[in-house]
Amino acid sequence: MVEGPGCTLNGEKIRSKVKTGQKVREVRGSLTANNVFVSFLGCQYSGVETLGKELFVYFGSRALRVHFGMNGSMRINPTQRKVKTGSAAALEIHLTNDIVAFFDSTVEIRLTEDCEQKVRAAESLDMCSSRFSLSRSEDAVRSQSSRMLCDVLLDQVVMPGVGNIIKNEALFDSGLHPAVKVQQLTEEHIRHLVKMTRDFTLLFYKCRKTGSPLYKHYKVYKRPQCGQCSRVITVCRLGDNGRMTYFCERCQNGDPSRVDISKLPLRNSLIGWTYNERSSDDVAKKEEEDWACQLCTLINQPAAKCCDACLTPKPEGDNEASPFTADLIKYPCNAFKKPQEELKVNWRSAFGTSTLVFSDMSKKPKPVNSPLSQAGSHLNSLAAERGLYKNSFCQGTTSPNYASGGWQRQSAELSKRESLASYSHPSKKMRIDHTTEGHVTYNYYQQTSLHIPTAPCCASHCRPAVLRVVHKEGENKGRLFYTCSLPRETKCNFFEWADLRFPFCHHGKRCLMRTVLKLGPNNGRTFYTCSLQKGKQCDFFQWAESRSGVSILPGC
Repeated sequence: MVEGPGCTLNGEKIRSKVKTGQKVREVRGSLTANNVFVSFLGCQYSGVETLGKELFVYFGSRALRVHFGMNGSMRINPTQRKVKTGSAAALEIHLTNDIVAFFDSTVEIRLTEDCEQKVRAAESLDMCSSRFSLSRSEDAVRSQSSRMLCDVLLDQVVMPGVGNIIKNEALFDSGLHPAVKVQQLTEEHIRHLVKMTRDFTLLFYKCRKTGSPLYKHYKVYKRPQCGQCSRVITVCRLGDNGRMTYFCERCQNGDPSRVDISKLPLRNSLIGWTYNERSSDDVAKKEEEDWACQLCTLINQPAAKCCDACLTPKPEGDNEASPFTADLIKYPCNAFKKPQEELKVNWRSAFGTSTLVFSDMSKKPKPVNSPLSQAGSHLNSLAAERGLYKNSFCQGTTSPNYASGGWQRQSAELSKRESLASYSHPSKKMRIDHTTEGHVTYNYYQQTSLHIPTAPCCASHCRPAVLRVVHKEGENKGRLFYTCSLPRETKCNFFEWADLRFPFCHHGKRCLMRTVLKLGPNNGRTFYTCSLQKGKQCDFFQWAESRSGVSILPGC
């Protein structure tokens, strides 16, 4: 779902790249079959506004209301190559000098006056708006006293722009269970919930605008384990609309009276979070920071009262004028914690020898008495035998076989000699993608803690295949299959059904694997059921744990 920050950015793109005053020359797209948009021909483009997940494009007295849905997108002056390779546009508006195309979106005709009134009436509730009012948002939440928080946050009348990602992460930051009702909250809890929702929305907006990955800030959304306590995330369908909900039963309390806001963890983001007066153990205090002499610019020790070179006294007072930098690590070298894990590899190329440094910036708390601790040490020892040292530079130059896939062949030989079940893979792996001759691309991807049986290897590249799900309408919709893991341009035609070991239902068809999403003792368990539609299904049922199958992450 394109949430409020994405819609706001689309509006900003149109506002900055498409000049007002242009006239509509032509209207194309799949939505123009019934000729309802022909009336816009000759109309003058006068502006664009956004409200939550809605985008309003004004053409004189009439307007277009655009909703991007789950996978909607927008392009300005799209090239012919992109149009041919992608899906057909739902609506293309050809102006005098520009073209605005909307893909996989819903477009409706509205009156400009009605749209402007709607924006003015609710812009103070829009989480992405510069006119956002905290007090009015608190009143709107307080008026929904009998509803659950998971429903209130997704209500576009109460909180325009909030989607499922913001809902789950904001509730986690607030320490509240999604099923808690508003009437159970105190004034302080409501204020803190609104602030956390607003803050994560702005973080969402900042990541989308700068192109930085948002998933690194996820604590519960589509994660197998909690980003704070490493407990298994509970996944269920909750609320009036049954939206997918992710929460941690340990960090999010069902009793708001037990939630102490002053002890909730803080995010170390680009924006100022609530309760800035609180300090973190990872943030250096002012008296613990190295300071620079204003005269000779020498960096002095924190305890020095004057400069060691010119004897200039240490400056007094805080020079930081911004109130939003209290919880930021301004000097990472002063963060008193264990050094970050790094993997440094010397790589010989045509221009000489260069050092590749792979750093893990995320926080991964290790659970006490974890069975993976021995496995991790075993894996580190195996990596050390092969010259992949952590927290140190590799000695000498790397073998050319590393860049040509020798590292993967060594891993394959390892799997033949040693049991892979004796240890678990690290949470992040390095994948080498060979896109063109002589070019190697290094990618990091998240590895879930759920075990997936050994995937088959494609015949052309001898690489482990990836698991996919059929989304196309038909009798195979929902089935799992294996395909080549390389990008579309270089992948081979390897294909294999992943459910060949799944049992047959009473109709003689392969079963589908489902996941229990109801809250209860069986939440998260997988089971086999009939693959037909709900009205035509038989009563076949079998737990998947009792047979060989594929474990999948619930909700993905």
